[in-house]
Amino acid sequence: MTNLSRRTVLKGTAASFVAAGTAGALTSTAGPAQAAPFSVVYGIAPGPAGDVEYGLLGTIPSAPAPTLVILSLTIDRALTSSHLQAGTILVEPPANYLCVSIDPPCHGGHLYPGRSEGLPGWAELAVDEHDFVADFNTRLKQVLDHLIDEELVDAERIAVAGTSRGGFLALRYAAFDPRVACAVGYAPVTDLRQVSEFATAASVPFVDELSLAAHLDPLVGRPVYIVIGDRDVRVGTDSAIEAARALSAAAVTGFPVAGIVNPSFEDLTGGWPAPWTLDPLPKTQTAGPSTTQAHTGTGSLRVENASGTAVGVRTPRLPAVPGSQYTATSWVYTESGTPATMFLEFFNASGTRVGYEFVAPAASSTWEDVSVSAVAPADAATLDVLIYGAVAAQGVSYHDDVTLTRSVASEVELHVLSEPRGHTTPTGAPEHSAAWIERNVSP
Repeated sequence: MTNLSRRTVLKGTAASFVAAGTAGALTSTAGPAQAAPFSVVYGIAPGPAGDVEYGLLGTIPSAPAPTLVILSLTIDRALTSSHLQAGTILVEPPANYLCVSIDPPCHGGHLYPGRSEGLPGWAELAVDEHDFVADFNTRLKQVLDHLIDEELVDAERIAVAGTSRGGFLALRYAAFDPRVACAVGYAPVTDLRQVSEFATAASVPFVDELSLAAHLDPLVGRPVYIVIGDRDVRVGTDSAIEAARALSAAAVTGFPVAGIVNPSFEDLTGGWPAPWTLDPLPKTQTAGPSTTQAHTGTGSLRVENASGTAVGVRTPRLPAVPGSQYTATSWVYTESGTPATMFLEFFNASGTRVGYEFVAPAASSTWEDVSVSAVAPADAATLDVLIYGAVAAQGVSYHDDVTLTRSVASEVELHVLSEPRGHTTPTGAPEHSAAWIERNVSP
């Protein structure tokens, strides 16, 4: 290796780089030939669980730069081969991305004692129910945190990409780290059972917990780009298509919003279904838990509304994402008169209501599901679900199984190209994906 001070490898300088051989040090090697006039610089990201080696390719920035994490078989293969993909374009002016890579589990310098190298090692770890992906995510986050602290990486402009097993890790890392602006999988492994090395772990349920399908929710509505050959039996064309479709379907149909606690009103604190709250006086106090009727379980919320008064029971305020469509759903049973309505309310950062929609259920002596949808206003910060007996209404109704979902525009871009088996770099993928990354990282 050559000391960075010789300036033989990167265009530019960075005052934050320290002397070679110390924590955070960078050294360089000419390495294999590059498509761009750069060579790989190696560094160490220190951390409480141990140091992590990383590689950099590109111009050392004078200010935090847009960054593309590239994942493949090893640091060298990721940054010095066709697996660089969009990085061959983005590393050059005018984009001037900094490309970053670390070794995947069981590859390069990230080995496990007593375990095989490569995908066989992954399978062995899966049999032992060892979450090697969590290990990898922790290591990559340590590197990015270090480079952000060194003012080399812009935390607001990070993309991750990878080929085959590297694509799997890229998508899993994007699901783990919300700072990632977009993720790219070039012929990505999406189902570990698809790869032949996992035949030894075929009957292990833990493999399902590792595969991408179990971690799609954090990716819903976020920019994801997948390109796959139409006959890729190595990683599975159908598996990649299924993953993309699942992401799109979840975005369109909505995914559960965490925070609706005690949706069936059965967990009582002091006789009240907390954390739901009853609106204070002068509204009437004629709502509470009941076991007279239940859609599921043994209880529900009973609302008795007298004409000329109002009663309201609401959830705590929950975070709202402006521009997202939210849908509240509940089941309603009418004992008499007019049932209570259900509101979806939005509030700004100051707590002022800035928007709402409601649904007035039709009276029914059987349980009926009702729903109300609304798009969060641009200034919305929080929302709640309100069961409300209006002033002009009179009746007794029961409410159960309240849910809340959020729908967003699908940001999945899927390309299925006619390529023979083994072509994990379909023609045109680097150019097209580079433009896509630029649109999402630097809109």
